[in-house]
Amino acid sequence: MRVAKYFQIAFLVVGTLTALEFIFLRGMFTWLIVVTAVIVVGSLNVIINIKDKEWLQASLYILSTIALCMGYFTLA
Repeated sequence: MRVAKYFQIAFLVVGTLTALEFIFLRGMFTWLIVVTAVIVVGSLNVIINIKDKEWLQASLYILSTIALCMGYFTLA
């Protein structure tokens, strides 16, 4: 359970950096790094929550990961 907290904090940090990058640097080369980080950390959170049988949080991380990447995917 302790590892899950670190991944939750990492997802918050990556999500915040993604939003700031989208607002200030959109169109630069950093979008690939940010989207990859969101997908990796979001997937790890989904795996951990499914393993702990927390289905609602797992679905929340799936939706949050899609929402954070949606702006970049619509621009491409």
